[in-house]
Amino acid sequence: LAKTGFGDGPAAPGFDDRGWREVRIPHDWAVEMPFDGNASHSHGYRAVGPRFPENSVGWYRHTFQVPEADLGRRISLQFDGIQRAARIFVNGFFLGEEIQGNVSQHYDITPYLNYGGDNIIAVRADVSIEEGWYYEGAGLLRPVYLHKTNPVHVDLYGTFVRTEVSGNYAEVLVDTAIVDDRENSATETLAAIKLLRTHSILNAEGDVVATAKARKFETVAGSQLDFNDRITLKNPALWSPEMPNLYTLVTRIETHKGELLDEYKTPFGVRTIRFDPNEGFFLNNQHVKLKGSNNHEDHAGVGSATPDSLIEYRMRLLKEIGMNAYRASHAPAAPAVMEIADRIGMFVINENRIMGVNAYHMNALEHMIKRDRNHPSVIMWSLGNEEWWIESNIKGARITKAMQSRAKQLDPTRPYTVAISGGWGGISTEVEVMGVNYIRHGDTDKQHAE
Repeated sequence: LAKTGFGDGPAAPGFDDRGWREVRIPHDWAVEMPFDGNASHSHGYRAVGPRFPENSVGWYRHTFQVPEADLGRRISLQFDGIQRAARIFVNGFFLGEEIQGNVSQHYDITPYLNYGGDNIIAVRADVSIEEGWYYEGAGLLRPVYLHKTNPVHVDLYGTFVRTEVSGNYAEVLVDTAIVDDRENSATETLAAIKLLRTHSILNAEGDVVATAKARKFETVAGSQLDFNDRITLKNPALWSPEMPNLYTLVTRIETHKGELLDEYKTPFGVRTIRFDPNEGFFLNNQHVKLKGSNNHEDHAGVGSATPDSLIEYRMRLLKEIGMNAYRASHAPAAPAVMEIADRIGMFVINENRIMGVNAYHMNALEHMIKRDRNHPSVIMWSLGNEEWWIESNIKGARITKAMQSRAKQLDPTRPYTVAISGGWGGISTEVEVMGVNYIRHGDTDKQHAE
């Protein structure tokens, strides 16, 4: 980290990794460790963590090629989840770090690349200190993606789709963030360009069932533009656990000559939700009892490197025994969880890892909501879980109010909860939907009345 591009040790491009073994992603090295009676109960007595420093730092390296033809495009890396305290390098250049293992990371690597040659990604993960009190695993637990875009493109997580249903029609409201990553130089100032944006809606069969009128806009280098559009959808097929109907919004950016600059696809569902303090939960104006369970993503044999097929297998078993709701514990679930829940019909309560009001906390909260707010399966956001030190005091009330206010700006369509494990009077005075864990709360009717 001493100088830009001066990655040392395994972060250096010329590091000799011929003695390393090959692994497939997702990968969890903790589940490969031997059992040890001195190891952490939380990690299933696997020999990682505070007492086993020799097993608690892992490096990954990967070589990939970028053709010369990609020069001029914006190229970025996306990691869905690395456990934990991850540091990322490309060609020796330090990109950034993320302490939380369930927060996705996204880095622009355009200037660091060798076009027409080899490029090296190096990832350092450190589980010397445990984040949770449950089995977390260690390593690249979720997929990694290489994105290539035109400099003018829809931003990552750049669409927000909401629906309003009335009779045989649905109004589809679309917010779109478009970024212009063209760069001015000392010798050239790029001109503004005039473009068109279009939206179309495809049904499950891929047929176009609704479109929005093409809209003209102008962009300048280095800018971000935010747009709001409405599309009327006739006779919508509503999303529910029994009939998980899905649509796809296709957003296109084109020049006036018809050249396609970007195409961005957003799966979504048409449905309405409502929580009533006296009557309960309503989906599409029908009362529904939520019957579910609290779920971690680890599984015997694979640890926390859970493949999508295993996630779906487990979720279908939950449906078979009568459940319709899945609470993600105790950090944002893998994107695959929401995608599968959308497709098979399962409600999801997606949960933030830790409560607080600083950038560390708010950035993680914003990431979770922006990444997952288009999923019809998500019916509620959890701001936190069993924060014993603040549950019943004024600090808890203040923190909850600040987080909930920010979250409401990002997604006003769903309510917010906190899983409360025994303390009333702090968090419970501010949170919209109170979560009741265990049996320590006393008279819940009295709390409701108050």
